Amino acid sequence: MSYEKEINQRIEEKKVLPEKLEISVLRYFWQSNPVLGKKRDSIPRFLRKLEVFSNFSENEQRILAKYFHLRRFGAGETIFKQGDLGVGFYLIYSGYADIIIDSSDSSTSNSDESKHIITLEKSDYFGELALLQEMSLRNASAISRQGCELLGIFKPDVEELINQYPVIAAKLLQSVSLIVANRLFSLTKEVEELKYKITSLEKDSDGHN
Repeated sequence: MSYEKEINQRIEEKKVLPEKLEISVLRYFWQSNPVLGKKRDSIPRFLRKLEVFSNFSENEQRILAKYFHLRRFGAGETIFKQGDLGVGFYLIYSGYADIIIDSSDSSTSNSDESKHIITLEKSDYFGELALLQEMSLRNASAISRQGCELLGIFKPDVEELINQYPVIAAKLLQSVSLIVANRLFSLTKEVEELKYKITSLEKDSDGHN
């Protein structure tokens, strides 16, 4: 079972989700440990560096961080499978995650028909459509490559955020919508370039006939 399927099952059964970040404790941990504190960003510092949250004030980022869940994945562990019902948006805090599409009838990422699309790394994010669509099915699988740490926020967290901090929730959904718009723009541009190349090849082929 993928991590996200497990989360979705908890939501459906109205069970408690994994613990959210206790940001005050986390800050203390980084500040009190001179070795780890110097080698790695704290989560607040990490969030401040992300362009997607650049419209948040420092205090808004602090509050938003409290709604995230930190999860460590082992090498090869499945974050979500193609066809899973999407419920979360993820930020890569450390490590790498592979995005894989299975073009066979089966939704298993180990199929011979599986195709590696991209490897995401620290500060990349994925899964954003799950926060915007009611029944969003994953169109690819996400697999931890050599182990990774993800910050995830799920639909019930966003609903709670809307009730407690509507302005911050609105900013989050605006940021997620912008991610989707930018991805769509990039995809449209790639399709246009591909169509241009195909048209050019067809003209060259006609010229040689």
